[in-house]
Amino acid sequence: MENILNNLWDWAILAALLAGALYTLWIVRQESSTFIEESYLITFGRLSLPVPTWWSITKQEKGLIEFKRTDTRYDWYARFEFIHGDVNISLPDILHAKIEAEELDYDKADVVIETEARHLFKDEATQKHFVEVIRVEGKASQRIEERVYLDVYLFRNKAEGGYYMCESRSSVLNGSVEGPFFEECLSLMKLEPKN
Repeated sequence: MENILNNLWDWAILAALLAGALYTLWIVRQESSTFIEESYLITFGRLSLPVPTWWSITKQEKGLIEFKRTDTRYDWYARFEFIHGDVNISLPDILHAKIEAEELDYDKADVVIETEARHLFKDEATQKHFVEVIRVEGKASQRIEERVYLDVYLFRNKAEGGYYMCESRSSVLNGSVEGPFFEECLSLMKLEPKN
């Protein structure tokens, strides 16, 4: 009888773990289908970004907003930053400097590079405003030992006297969880009229 009770507890624990996993999968599936309806708008400089309700602002300063998921233990964050700087330095050079400074080595077979505003932004006015863009997405090794999934957008209009750097960074395993929402957030971004 004792042996049956021991196995019953094991089965009950296994059933509870499976129920928790199924509930988590259901929640994640619901998030992807309700993102647009349930997002809220964040104004960042002249940009208006639709942000998922489950992203929490963890840092906000002039020219910088950082988000994390505080409802989970995902190894992920998103960062939106406007950096004042020399408009004569090319975006590929800025990206190269970032990659070198952070000691990143992208997986060559897995990296995606995009330089067309019309492929990155859905809003036509945004496409026309940010004619200089570059996006790099993929898995990388950082400082040789750490694996990361990194999606970096750089874009600018030279009249603004700087550039935007937006990044989504996570562990490789979590890259496909929040990455699509980050990408959708930027693709739906709109430019607010000047005051």
